[in-house]
Amino acid sequence: MSENSRRRVITSLLAGLSASAVVLAGCSSDVEGDIDAGMGNATPVPAASPAAPDTAIGKAKKIDEGITDAVLVGDRVVLKAGDKIFAGPLNNPIERSTKLDAKCGELAPGGPTALLPCEDGIHVITDQATEAAVVGRGTNYSAAVGLEGGRIIGAHADSNVIDVFGADGELASDFKAANNGSQLVEIPDADSDADVKLLEVNRPETSVHELKLDESRAGSALRAGIGVGKVASGDHVIAAADTKGNQLLIYTATDIIRLHQAAPAPEAPWAVAVDESRGIVWVTSTKVNKLTGYDISSGTPVKVADINTVADPQSVVATEDGQIGVFSATGDGAQIFDSADVDKAIADFKQDAEKIREEMSVREPADKLPTGAGDTKGADDSGGETK
Repeated sequence: MSENSRRRVITSLLAGLSASAVVLAGCSSDVEGDIDAGMGNATPVPAASPAAPDTAIGKAKKIDEGITDAVLVGDRVVLKAGDKIFAGPLNNPIERSTKLDAKCGELAPGGPTALLPCEDGIHVITDQATEAAVVGRGTNYSAAVGLEGGRIIGAHADSNVIDVFGADGELASDFKAANNGSQLVEIPDADSDADVKLLEVNRPETSVHELKLDESRAGSALRAGIGVGKVASGDHVIAAADTKGNQLLIYTATDIIRLHQAAPAPEAPWAVAVDESRGIVWVTSTKVNKLTGYDISSGTPVKVADINTVADPQSVVATEDGQIGVFSATGDGAQIFDSADVDKAIADFKQDAEKIREEMSVREPADKLPTGAGDTKGADDSGGETK
């Protein structure tokens, strides 16, 4: 290896160590408090002029309501639009509807149901858009999530308390975590005997916090970009949209939360979905009306699909059989992509994706010195010619 190459390797190693130090410094349970001006409190950014969706890809569904949240419940999807809740199969997502308080929080997955955190408790919504129960009645919740086995977790809107309800709907335990619980996300683990973990998303302070339910305590925490949007989880992976930083963030959470990967995203990314059938994370960007797919199988997310969408795409879902649903928050309807549509979009972008992979591949930099400049044969230590 030439001296120039050695210097480049050493420089790269030092840069890597510095980056690791930054990440490790963030793995602290104390990331709340003062943040820099302009950070946190991310909200969806509307487009100046809506782009026309790719009508050749996917199927358009007319929905006059502004859909802000979408979650899958079995083979059906539940949607939130102001004071209305819709439910139906993906190809007819507004088949049924009901009304609830428009001031309720974000719709969340709840196992065989969907959950809606409200000022009067956590409302349990069936896949038929009917209200099955209210858990924690009388308490104001800002976020909720349901677990397999029937447990429901809620974050208090006016404090840092997390409530854990049993399958019977009764309060089983509570503990303190971060303030400003904007979203709760289950962290999947292949080990069925592992402790159950959640991620609490704090949008005002753009941070994510691990919750260890079996120990009734908060765990590690990290700052999440400069303005975190929605977060979704999949098989051993957590995907987050850094709305203000225009990034896709990929986290892992084994012993502690770690920022594993990051990649630039089209302007104002907001909603994310993990497509486990393909190993792809889908991101919607509201300012440019885009759906972007990233292959996360390597060390860095690789862009593998780029699709124009309906206006203001604030919600996206990915089904187990490879379908994708994108929903407009301004009444522009929905785009439903069956598995063949998605595969076509990926195939159409294949050449671009290969170029991106090639540019990202690690290779030994070529020396740019003139021919013979690196050859020391016949020269003394001072650079002069030997006698």
